Amino acid sequence: MVLNTEHYLLIGDCTKATPYLTTLPPIDLIITSPPYFNAPFDYEELFSNYETFLEMIDEITRILFSRLKNGGIAAINIDDMLVKGIKYPIISDTIKIFLQNGYKFSGRIIWRKPEGYIRISRRSGVLLQNPYPMYFYPDNLLENILIFQKGSIKESEKDVVLLQQDIWEMTNVLPKKGRLETNIAAFPEELPKRLMEAFSIEGSLICDPFLGSGTTMKIARDFQRNSIGVEILPELEHIIRKKTGFSDEKLDRYFDKSELKIGIISPSEMKEEKTIGNQKTPISCLTSALNDQMSPKTEYQYHLIILDCRKATDEILNEKLSEVLHKLHPGRILLVYYDYVNNFQSTLQLNQLMDFVMNHGIRLRDKITVQHQAEDQWEIGTNFQSRVLFNHRYFEVLIFQKGKFDYKTKSKDEKIGCTIDKTQYQNEKWFLSIWDFKTELKEVYDQEVTKRLVELFLYNNEILLSNLEKVICPKRIFNYQRFNLE
Repeated sequence: MVLNTEHYLLIGDCTKATPYLTTLPPIDLIITSPPYFNAPFDYEELFSNYETFLEMIDEITRILFSRLKNGGIAAINIDDMLVKGIKYPIISDTIKIFLQNGYKFSGRIIWRKPEGYIRISRRSGVLLQNPYPMYFYPDNLLENILIFQKGSIKESEKDVVLLQQDIWEMTNVLPKKGRLETNIAAFPEELPKRLMEAFSIEGSLICDPFLGSGTTMKIARDFQRNSIGVEILPELEHIIRKKTGFSDEKLDRYFDKSELKIGIISPSEMKEEKTIGNQKTPISCLTSALNDQMSPKTEYQYHLIILDCRKATDEILNEKLSEVLHKLHPGRILLVYYDYVNNFQSTLQLNQLMDFVMNHGIRLRDKITVQHQAEDQWEIGTNFQSRVLFNHRYFEVLIFQKGKFDYKTKSKDEKIGCTIDKTQYQNEKWFLSIWDFKTELKEVYDQEVTKRLVELFLYNNEILLSNLEKVICPKRIFNYQRFNLE
C-alpha cells in the first residue's frame, strides 16, 4: 500500500521559523547538516566569528526541541573544522549546546568516505617533506553523525531489534561537472536513508532545517515519510523541486500538487524572537585555548603526554591533572584516548574533557579514529517499538597542542636521528585520519597506535608522561614517567 505523504518547504531563515513550525504536526526525526563553519571550500566568511555560528546552532536547537516528540531523535551530520590553521571543536561545542537545551546525547556514528576521493594533501604532505616528529597532519576522511534524543521511551517486551554498525562507509557527493548540487554541500542519499530506516517508520514526520538541495526531503518521499524542510536561499527552490520530483514540468502529470506545500518565512513577522548574537557568555572555550597562557615561572617538564581516558570518570578533571597540563612544554602535544561508549558509562563527557583541556591554553590540533574488531555495543530505543543496536568498533585519539612548536629549536642532527620511514608511513596509511586494525585484541592495536604516536611526536632524549601501563617505541630513546589518574 502506498501512503499519501505531505511535504512542507519553508523558504527563509530556520531560526525564525517558530510561528510556522507550530502550525505543523510534531516531528518524529530530525536529520540535518548545518553549514560548515567558514569552510574555505564551501562557506568562507559566512559567519562573522565562531560564537555567531554556535549561537545559530543554539537557536535552532531550542526551536526544534519544542517541536520534537518525546522520544524523538535528532541526527546531526557535523564535524570539527580546520579554518586558517585553527581547528574548531565543533563536535564538542555542539554536544554541549544540545545538552544545555534538554536533549540527551545518545551516540555517535562515523561515516567514512572512499580513500580514492582523498589524496595526500598539503597537510599530510608536510611530513613527507619533513619526515621528523611534530610534522604530522592527517588527511580527514570522516564525518560524524551525532545522535540526540528528547526525553525517553518506555521499553517493551515486543521490541524489534535492528542491528547496525557505527562506522558507515558511504560515497560522498562527488564534485562532478554538471551535477545538480553544484556549489552546494550535499550529503549522500545513503545517509538519510539509513537514519530513516533506523529511527522512523512509514508516515513519520522528518525535519531538515538546513535543507540545501533537498536530499532529506527526497529520501523521505521515496520511503513514504512526511517531511519539513527549511532553506534560506530562495534560488535553491527549483533544485529542491527537481531533486524531490516536484519539478514544474512534471507536477501535473505524475504528482498531486497538494503533496508539496511551500511557505515563505518573513523576518518582519518575528519581532519577538531572540536575536542571534545576544548571548553574553561565550559557548566555546576555544578563546582560552588560543590565548598565550605560558608562564615564565612554570617549570615545564613533559615533551609528550598520553592520557588514556577511555574508562575514566569526570573526577579526573581535578587539580592533579591541571598541574600536569601546566607542565607540558610550550608547542608540545597532549594525546587523549577517548571512547564515548565507555565514557557514557563512566560519566566523562567529551565536552567536559575538551573544555577542561582548552581552559589550560591547549588547543585541538587533530584527531585520529582507531578502527578495530573488538566487540562492544550501544543502543537507542525509539517510539516505534524498536531498539537500534549498534556494534561499536572504534575509539579516538584527540591530538592537542600547547601553543606553536618552534621547529628551529631542533638541530639537524636531532632531526636526522629521528627520521620517520616515509615508505612505512604511506604503505600503512598513517596519513589518513582513520587507522584500521583488523584485530579484536586490544593490547595489539593499543600498542601499535601508541608506538606510532610516540614516533610522530617525540624526539630522542625527551620526557614522556602517561597513565598507560607500558609505552614501547623501539625507534625512540625517551624517559618514561607513569602518571596515575586516580
